[in-house]
Amino acid sequence: MLTAILLAYSSPAAPLRRDAVARSLASLVDSCVQGLVADAVLAGAPGAGLDRIADEAGCALVESAAAAEGLAQALAIARRDHVFLLAAGAAVERGFVDEINDAFAYGAQDRAMVLRLAPHSLLTRMAPNFSEAVGVIAPRAAVRAGGGADLARLSKRLRCAELTCRARRTF
Repeated sequence: MLTAILLAYSSPAAPLRRDAVARSLASLVDSCVQGLVADAVLAGAPGAGLDRIADEAGCALVESAAAAEGLAQALAIARRDHVFLLAAGAAVERGFVDEINDAFAYGAQDRAMVLRLAPHSLLTRMAPNFSEAVGVIAPRAAVRAGGGADLARLSKRLRCAELTCRARRTF
């Protein structure tokens, strides 16, 4: 089982929308029902209105101005040894639960895995591994040692295996 940590931080190029955060959380409902995700933590900047979303979703809330600090606080309150980091604005697609359950069943529990966006341009259709990393599944200790909340860098540092399922944008 995993603790899902939703990283809800805005960037100057893409301001965060609260409905995108809610849709990202909603995409995890199937994972919860099937027993893959046990609990969730929403990490975001203070004053972003995430408290109402966390209250409605029944998940813990961590507010911090810096994404790295927010991730560290979220890892501290995570209840499971394995975490699923997901960028707000991304939603898992069908097949995610089955692929992760299969990976855990066949001995890849200590192997970090990266979830990427579905191909959206010619380049990412030709080379899907160039799609943006929007999720990382890894042991909590490895994420803590990886340092930082940038999922692309974290996936490289942890030498993540590529998942075949993809995520889609929610906005």
